[in-house]
Amino acid sequence: MCLHVYASYFLLSKLKNSKGKTMTISPDQIPQQWSSIASAYERAFEKLTRQFSQEAINRLDISSDDRVLDVATGTGSFSLAAAHTGAQVLATDFAPGMVERLEQRLREQQIHNVKTAVMDGQNLDIVDASFDVSASVVGVIFFPDIQKGLRELKRVLKPQGRCAVVCWNHPEHFEMMGYLQQAITLAVPDFEMPMQTPVWARMCGEQSLRENLLDAGFSRVDVSVKQGVLEIESVEQFWSDFTSSAPPLALLFEKLGEENSSRVGEKFIELVTKKAGRLSPKLSAQACIGIAYVN
Repeated sequence: MCLHVYASYFLLSKLKNSKGKTMTISPDQIPQQWSSIASAYERAFEKLTRQFSQEAINRLDISSDDRVLDVATGTGSFSLAAAHTGAQVLATDFAPGMVERLEQRLREQQIHNVKTAVMDGQNLDIVDASFDVSASVVGVIFFPDIQKGLRELKRVLKPQGRCAVVCWNHPEHFEMMGYLQQAITLAVPDFEMPMQTPVWARMCGEQSLRENLLDAGFSRVDVSVKQGVLEIESVEQFWSDFTSSAPPLALLFEKLGEENSSRVGEKFIELVTKKAGRLSPKLSAQACIGIAYVN
């Protein structure tokens, strides 16, 4: 239903992945693009991704004796939750702006067992077999070479280590994107939607996540689906944050133009508000949580 809404309009460059296949780099694979929208991303999405982070932490059975690596941490939902277990956490992201926002939150919350580093998740500057747990919550899905990122998550694990990777379930379960597509269709019926598969949808659903983790060399993989619910205090404020919460969205609205974007926003707010009725507005999304193990 909404697979193509989140696609990138501008394809920036090409490179080869680990299998020699040419890949196109999109805006959501450029560090500077994420650095500039860190706060909007936190406001729009973290209430949702935090639910998946906590589920992953529960399933990983993290203890205070563990060393935990969080790859593509974003504004740090997984790292902040993992810190409460007493574990020593290293949070990494390729976007300096995301790391800076997490560092600010660590200072504000006086959390001292989380360290941070700007680092490419496809080429971690970390020695082999040095962590008990590794994780990436809706992060590795954006990597130009997903397999390379998954192999890095495995490489840094000690024997008997475990890893959590969270991706989205199939796009029809991503309610906010469904409303966005409906709003565009109703407000700007002549607008030509992008047709390429969005970056985040290259690995989605239980089967894809399981197969990718096994291909990366993990010995056992357990995958479950969790439904998250995003409770919205103000649909208008959510829309304002949402439009600038990820690089492809910013480019989408740039393509629509200011007038059409305003029309789409009005329709989006109308649709979400109508669905809620007298209740507080809520948007649901499903994520797949894979827990993988090494021998």
